[in-house]
Amino acid sequence: MPKKLTPHDMALAALVPDDEREEFDRGVEVLIARNRALEILEKERRAQKVSKRVLADRAGLDYASVRRLLTSDTANPTTETMLRLFSALHIHVQAKLPSGRVVGLV
Repeated sequence: MPKKLTPHDMALAALVPDDEREEFDRGVEVLIARNRALEILEKERRAQKVSKRVLADRAGLDYASVRRLLTSDTANPTTETMLRLFSALHIHVQAKLPSGRVVGLV
């Protein structure tokens, strides 16, 4: 018996052709990960009581850019910027490879 489609599934099927669905889903996954990373940065910055200005200085970034990045709903940081900010807050970032091996990035 086929899975019953939710209204969301039906709307998505009408808007995104089947042959584009995988790419669409990957894009959504990346946006969610980006938002999660920015949320982690902001929560940890506050927990450490580090101002945005001090964070920017530690990361070697422009203060206004860091402020916008952490307050904007449309922030789109580069990988380098994200890694600099994680490093400045002493947050260790790891990646899990398809083999299962975990490697450190920062």
